[in-house]
Amino acid sequence: MSLKAKSVTGAFFNLSANGFAQLINFVVYAIMARLLGVEEFGLVAICLMVVDFCNLFVTVGISQNLIQRDKWDDDFASLSFWILIGVSGAIAVLIFLIAVPVAYYTYSELAAQLIAALAIIPVANGFRLVHKAKLEREFENKKLAAYDMAGVLVGGVVSVVTALQGFGAWAIIYGKIVQSVISTTLTCYKSSFSPGKVHDKRHLPEIIRFAKPLIAMSFINFFSSRTSNIIIATFLGAATFAYASVAKQGFSVINNLTFQPLNRIALASLARVQENRLHLAFHRIVSLTALFVVPIYFGIGAVAHPFIDIVFGDKWVQSAYLLSILALIAPTQVMAYYLPNLLISRGYPEQAFTLNIINLVVNLLIPLMMVPWGLVAVIIGWVIANYITVVLKFAVVKKHMGIGLIAGLKPTWPFSVVGLVMFGSVLYLERFDTLQLDNVFLELPALVVIGAVIYAGLLLLFYRKPTLAALTELKGAKVKKTPKPPFPPEEPSQP
Repeated sequence: MSLKAKSVTGAFFNLSANGFAQLINFVVYAIMARLLGVEEFGLVAICLMVVDFCNLFVTVGISQNLIQRDKWDDDFASLSFWILIGVSGAIAVLIFLIAVPVAYYTYSELAAQLIAALAIIPVANGFRLVHKAKLEREFENKKLAAYDMAGVLVGGVVSVVTALQGFGAWAIIYGKIVQSVISTTLTCYKSSFSPGKVHDKRHLPEIIRFAKPLIAMSFINFFSSRTSNIIIATFLGAATFAYASVAKQGFSVINNLTFQPLNRIALASLARVQENRLHLAFHRIVSLTALFVVPIYFGIGAVAHPFIDIVFGDKWVQSAYLLSILALIAPTQVMAYYLPNLLISRGYPEQAFTLNIINLVVNLLIPLMMVPWGLVAVIIGWVIANYITVVLKFAVVKKHMGIGLIAGLKPTWPFSVVGLVMFGSVLYLERFDTLQLDNVFLELPALVVIGAVIYAGLLLLFYRKPTLAALTELKGAKVKKTPKPPFPPEEPSQP
């Protein structure tokens, strides 16, 4: 099999595993939301967010270096392995010394116990990552996908079973630990790499030099994408955080299932297109994304109440109002998502990092100013912040590449306008019970069908040309065999 074929196959299995994991995690998340109390559920979500942050220092940098090097060197890999073991062990110690006491005095004894138990996850990742990098270099993506799916599936079953047995918040923790341990065990067992004793540390400066900027960027991305979460958890409490977490869960799945596949097309296209055709390539990619992603965002927001009722239960009705508000960020997500990759594709990594800084500062300041008015105000502030960051980001891109805000608006505004009309129409039908359907299981599909008809009908009636152009681009993307992208996908700003 050629290198190109291996790359495409690897990307396929990565996306398949990601899609499967997203689906299983969403199902388990929904079941847990029904079984656990609001305060308990929010407490677990906060603990998981803390551990996700700690994981950044383990999962970013070293394994990427192993993958991109020209040749595999067992000495280099062994040094990387023991560094990861040391870092993950240090992270676990810091969790016990800092995160556990803070959780105890800020929230409760239960929160401290949950975070202490989750400290095993960074350690498991420390054992796994070098073995995983070895398998990725050998294009064993199918095996890795199977190991990840096995961990997700078994961990999900453990969470549901223990929750039904009355273990409460611990049910989710047990599932996460089992998932991590299974994935790590299978990966290490099947990898041909075996860490040895390190005698030569001459590669240490290279490892540190390569990892530092990646960790810094991941650090900024983490906080910029979770600013509202952190503010809500810090100032408004676990129960309030639970409502926000449920509202955002659907959008998290949408981001991973829509933006990531499209991003693989975008990265390859932007990196290889000629300079004089860059504007046109950006126009096509953004237009294609808007055609499909905008109606999904607006559609979920329009049917938020029956959707939340069916999936999570009626105790989460407050999350439905938040979900409807969050849907309004749809145009900003589409326009700004590819900008970091656009800059990177033309050799502007520092400017791409500047976009992340803009995200962090604006998404932190505005929601923080809204805290005195409560949860809904914080969410509204976060939506406003997204529109402000779009303007600022395009100002940076225009300065260096000549692509300004108009270049983002032009290919997306027809789909945003029609999506907004569809959103308002379906939301009106649902809120005023126009359909007179007492059964929520009948109401939800009816509203979805009506929304799809409105969206497709208005596009074909008023915006036929840009719609057909975007569909043509999709057809071309399917026909072309795109190589593996030269850069890892940029994480979308999660609502």
